[in-house]
Amino acid sequence: MGIIVIILVAAAGVYFYLGRKPSSVAEPTKVEPRVLARPAAAASGEAAKEDAPAPAENKPEAEGAADTPAPAQTPESVPSPQPVADTENFFSEYRPEEGDDVQYEEPDIDQMTEIVVKIKSPEPFTANRAWLVIKPLNQDFGTPLRIQAKNQITRLWEHIKRGGTYTDMVVTLQLATRTKTVDELTAGNFAAAVNQVAASLDADADIVDVPSMVSQAKAVRALIDRFGITLSIAVKSVMPLTQQRAVEIARACGFNTEKNALVMRDADSAAPWLRLLPHPENPLMVTLELTPALCAPSKNPLGALFSVANYIAARENAVITDVSGVPLTSAAIVSITQQLRFFYEAMSKQGLDPGTRRTKRLFA
Repeated sequence: MGIIVIILVAAAGVYFYLGRKPSSVAEPTKVEPRVLARPAAAASGEAAKEDAPAPAENKPEAEGAADTPAPAQTPESVPSPQPVADTENFFSEYRPEEGDDVQYEEPDIDQMTEIVVKIKSPEPFTANRAWLVIKPLNQDFGTPLRIQAKNQITRLWEHIKRGGTYTDMVVTLQLATRTKTVDELTAGNFAAAVNQVAASLDADADIVDVPSMVSQAKAVRALIDRFGITLSIAVKSVMPLTQQRAVEIARACGFNTEKNALVMRDADSAAPWLRLLPHPENPLMVTLELTPALCAPSKNPLGALFSVANYIAARENAVITDVSGVPLTSAAIVSITQQLRFFYEAMSKQGLDPGTRRTKRLFA
């Protein structure tokens, strides 16, 4: 029994000794877990694998889909930008005569001497579009062509201006001039060009009657031949009149130098109604050439003609003659005055008022 007690006491002592925790031993340091950084490419690759959706089920391709993708466009196959056509400068040839700012409540047309085509667009069109669609009219018809358009804002007719928007267009072609008459071929080309312009605007246009146009052109030609005359007198001196002296005298009388000619223009219509020219045969003579149709009778063109002739004769000690060199008498001058009056009356009966824009277009 004593032995058993001793064994129990020894076991309790050992247990007590091993179960105590020594105070000198520090608690272990707590370390937070961390993940080492991975290369970006590897990380993104793995992330892509993780985020990638599940493979789609095999489905038949849509009907008509291309078997192979279209080849990539190479730099050589990329179209280069096209230059913008200089349409504004092209169209500047068809502006009204008075200048850039002229506007009219009604289109400036002349049914007597021009063929007039009105084009009605279903919707407004810009100036840029107008310059493009009138390209078919960019050809030589031999007589003046004019184009006007109705401004959508002002409701006035004008030549097409940059930035403008328009609702209607009028194209006119003069039927004859001193040097050219519209014939069947020209009329056909004009009709085709106008139809092309109207088609480009999806617009309604007047129909050009080619036979009627040619017939009207012949009538205008007859008027030009009848009334497009000139009245000439001469001044004959004892010494040849040098070019420099002729220019000095002409400028003193109000002439201007234009294309190797001395010209006096009407103050209102700017028509060249009087010219000072060297005589074609006699160096002692200069010729004064009057175009009566270009000057209104109220301005006394015959009086102005003889006023210039008298001025030259007084300065050069010369005499006024006809173009053949025969001196003009008072009776001859009276006869010329009467003939000119009859001439003006005949013009007016034909609807041609001397000195107007109509006569300027026909006879200048």
